[in-house]
Amino acid sequence: PILHEQYPRERFIELHAAFADMARVEELRATSGEPRTVALLPEARPADFPAPPPTPRSSADPSASAAASAVSTSEPTPAPSSDAILAGPVPGMAVPIQISVVSERFGDLNLERVLTMVRGRDGWLIRWSPSVMFPELGDEGTLRLDRSLGPRGRIVGSDGTIWAETRDDGVRIYPQEATGGQVIGYVGVVTAEDLDTLAVGGYRAEDLVGRSGLEYGAEALLRGSPGWTLVAVSPDAGESVLAETEMVPGADVSITLRPEIQVAAQEVLEPYAVAATAVIDPNSGDVWALASQPTFNPNSMTLGTTLAGKALAPAGAGQIFNKAVLAAYPAGSSFKPFTLVAALKTGVATPTTRVTCPPTWEYGEFTFRNYLEHTLPGRVSLAEAMAFSCNTTYMPLSLSVYEENETALTELLHEFGFGAPTGITYLIEETGIVPDDAWLAANGRGGYSGFEQVQLSIGQGAFLGTPLQLANAYAAIGNGGTLWTPRILVAATLPDETVVEETEPTIAQEISVSPEDLAYVTDTLEAVTTLPFGTGTAAFAGFEIPVAGKSGTAETGTPDPHAWFPAYAPADAPTISIATILPNVALGTGGTDAAPLVRQVMAAHFAD
Repeated sequence: PILHEQYPRERFIELHAAFADMARVEELRATSGEPRTVALLPEARPADFPAPPPTPRSSADPSASAAASAVSTSEPTPAPSSDAILAGPVPGMAVPIQISVVSERFGDLNLERVLTMVRGRDGWLIRWSPSVMFPELGDEGTLRLDRSLGPRGRIVGSDGTIWAETRDDGVRIYPQEATGGQVIGYVGVVTAEDLDTLAVGGYRAEDLVGRSGLEYGAEALLRGSPGWTLVAVSPDAGESVLAETEMVPGADVSITLRPEIQVAAQEVLEPYAVAATAVIDPNSGDVWALASQPTFNPNSMTLGTTLAGKALAPAGAGQIFNKAVLAAYPAGSSFKPFTLVAALKTGVATPTTRVTCPPTWEYGEFTFRNYLEHTLPGRVSLAEAMAFSCNTTYMPLSLSVYEENETALTELLHEFGFGAPTGITYLIEETGIVPDDAWLAANGRGGYSGFEQVQLSIGQGAFLGTPLQLANAYAAIGNGGTLWTPRILVAATLPDETVVEETEPTIAQEISVSPEDLAYVTDTLEAVTTLPFGTGTAAFAGFEIPVAGKSGTAETGTPDPHAWFPAYAPADAPTISIATILPNVALGTGGTDAAPLVRQVMAAHFAD
């Protein structure tokens, strides 16, 4: 119990609540020491305040919570008169206490204090004032919390390109304008609504916070940590620092984007309303470009103009949305290499297998067709069937795989990273769909069947993949079976050159397929760009670097399919892997529409 005549209960609660909130107290414990009898100076009390009961000669032992209960007495001494209380010392107790505070903002605080107590009507009462908590407060002091926030870190390319920085006036700017805009993202001002979730992180209204892209994903690194100072403000003694933590400035974040590749990837997509391309290093997983159409200039959200002063309208959601990682599509025939890998792995096909490519193929009551019901005469190699994109070859081949091992194809797809995040850090991504038994059951679609496998063999049915997933999986074929975790953030470095985060190329999976089988798959993909009837031959005519790739023309239920072309080059020892999609291209195909764009991006890489 508190003696409230001098210090109102509301003030006591208010000050303790303020301390708990400012320090973000997680735990508080108090341990009492041996009490001793003391004579206290009287406090001004009303004249009719009753005299305290007799004081024992032996001391009581107040509890650790600082609330003492009445104790039995022996040989009591006469209670002083009311006049004596007002005029002379008051018998009391002094109890040493050790207060241990665990706080989020200031760590562990160990406070040694002494509680003084006097007798009241019903027992011992604590003489409490702000100075009991912190002597620097005196009797009328208050607490204040000051915050210091360092500059937001820059986003910098490994080659020194500045992608994002903060001007001296506090405005965040993006020197590369729309190049890489969806990847870099943008910042916005913290609103009152934001504080419902952000206040716990030390944010205040008008602070900057990442809203998309790396600005959002790497927010903790770029913003750093605010410094906090708990200040005692006393009318008599002025201001005193009670506790403080140092501010950690925002780190400069180094990323893997290659400006010349990002520019090339965006430029070739400009004629299309919607499109996306992902480009990676097949030997490390480093992400070189993630292009998405329509483009997005982050300066539209912070400046409202380009850096040259040209007015920009605020970007819409479709511009900010990075389709290279956030949009998943049916792969169409660009999926066929994985059907071939499964056939080779299960032994139902070998590099010497000969097959037919008729215009149609029947399965149950369904009739499946090649594009325009084209056909190859006689018996052909699997490479020729890949080059011509024979649905009527790879569908029955996948059924043979199913009959040998019902889960071989779907398990292989998981090995290649489909149906799950690629693991790229600091960017949000879509997982796509592998329509295996578990997915079908979870979505009320029954179990996996031969019909599901037949559809899957040509990238149709429920299968969905992102451009980044396709580029990464193709890279694993080309490099001999290593699936990398795509990497975009290399390091985060403080202004004093302290490295607070550093990443290395990371292997996500070693594909359980022999290098020889994967080398044969590469041969079939190179045939796509070299054989006279290859669907990518025209696009790569005269290109000096051998390219392994596969067109995909995914059905959409309309005359406008999704046109894909994932590829890597050089075919025998790739140094670039890329996947481009043009969704809903009017009467388009992967070979005629997407493949020429892939060639131009590859040309930018090999020209470097």
